[in-house]
Amino acid sequence: MEDWLTAFAGYLSEGAAAAPLTRRAYLRDVGEFQRFLAEQGGPADWAQVSEVQVLAWLAQGLKKSKRATMARKLMSLRSFYDFLQAQGAAPSNPARLVRPPKQGRHLPARLSVDEAFHLVMGPARESQGRELTASQKAAVLRDLAMLEVLYSSGLRVSELTGLDRGHLRLDLGLVRVVSGKGGRERWVPVGAKASEALQKYQEARPALLPPGQEQDALFLNQHGRRLTPRSVQRLVTRFAGGLTAGRKLSPHALRHAMATHLLEGGADLRSVQEMLGHQSLSTTQKYTHLTVDRLLRVYDQAHPRARREDKE
Repeated sequence: MEDWLTAFAGYLSEGAAAAPLTRRAYLRDVGEFQRFLAEQGGPADWAQVSEVQVLAWLAQGLKKSKRATMARKLMSLRSFYDFLQAQGAAPSNPARLVRPPKQGRHLPARLSVDEAFHLVMGPARESQGRELTASQKAAVLRDLAMLEVLYSSGLRVSELTGLDRGHLRLDLGLVRVVSGKGGRERWVPVGAKASEALQKYQEARPALLPPGQEQDALFLNQHGRRLTPRSVQRLVTRFAGGLTAGRKLSPHALRHAMATHLLEGGADLRSVQEMLGHQSLSTTQKYTHLTVDRLLRVYDQAHPRARREDKE
């Protein structure tokens, strides 16, 4: 069984060109299923696994993990068995005979325009009036640029940290984004404020690099290496205090805010779909429920027969 896991790892890295995070998640999930089989005294051959064993693993996982987590793990197992089938190592895909757990509707933390502005301007607010070294000033400008781009362009955090200097076309107001989901590329607009923040950061960026060295990565840490998604999470948490009534805010909240504010401003769903990099329009439609409260307020204010106090 281990040999096929090794072969699957090679396929993900070379054949499927999966992003590092995706590759690690797939291998971790399949490895977890393998351990479950061993604990249950299951077969020592992948070809002998049945959908009953997959269902038992899923049921056990749901006792301690979220439905979304187990749905993702099931998708990992499906991909693994697709690979085994293609290699002639399994006659069928037992994971495809098991339905993923139903997902509850997840409502992300809602950020108003003012709250999004407050979050984005956090680095500038914190550094105001302080004497900064060149590297400290570069770090502040970096943080400001990252938050501006998250809100301006709706990037996933992995897409943000994956940006290289060559991905920017600020003269055209665009950034080239490479998605970890299959390595797809798309061009996304960058607003004026984000472009200005990126320009200032790039001018100060050499202060984050060791003398005589260069780096393709756009956003650098204090050691001159590519910044990690975890660092961006810490940044958002740091400047999100008081905005969400104690709820933890993730970088994804700025992506949600960008999509919601565009739709509220009159952008069409297809355009927002392209900017977010969603393959399916239904994925983008989850953002539309966030604008219903606004539509009701506008209706109540504008329609002569909609006033609640006038109704009996």
